[in-house]
Amino acid sequence: MKLHSILFASLAVAVSVAALLTLPVWTDAAYAEAVKPSAPAEGKPAAGDTDALQATVIRAIVAGLAGNFDKYLVELLPDRCETAEQKSQLQRYEWKRFSGQAAWYVADPSKPTVTVVRKQAINATKIKLFIKDLKNKDAMPRPIELTQKDGKWLISANSL
Repeated sequence: MKLHSILFASLAVAVSVAALLTLPVWTDAAYAEAVKPSAPAEGKPAAGDTDALQATVIRAIVAGLAGNFDKYLVELLPDRCETAEQKSQLQRYEWKRFSGQAAWYVADPSKPTVTVVRKQAINATKIKLFIKDLKNKDAMPRPIELTQKDGKWLISANSL
C-alpha cells in the first residue's frame, strides 16, 4: 500500500512540474511589451495632459498619506460623493483601502511622484492611468480612471 501511495505522489509531482513548464515566461522585455501604451482607437483622442492627470492622482495620494478624507473627496468626480450615503460608502470601503496603501505608490512621501506605466484614452473626457506599486514590485500596475469635468481632471474610479 505504501509503494502505491509513493508512486501516486511521484506521478502527481511530475504532472505538476510538466504543467509549470508549459506556462509562458515573463521576461523584462515581454512585460515591457505587454504594458506598452497602445495607440488610441480610431475616433478617440490621444490621452490628455499627463502632468494634469498625475497632479490629480498625487493630490489624492497626499490626502491619503495625511489621512485627510475631505481633501480626497475634492479630487473625486462630484457625482460619486454628492450624498451622505455615497460619502459613507466611499469612506468605509475605497478610502479605508486607499489611505492604508497610498504610500505604496510614492518613493518619497516628502516629494510625492507616481510612476505611470500606461495611459489609456477611453474617450475624449475619460482616461485610465496604470500606476506602479513600488512596495509590491511584482504586482501589476493598478488602474485609476480620471474624467474631465469643467476643464479639471477628477477621479471617477480608483483601484489604487
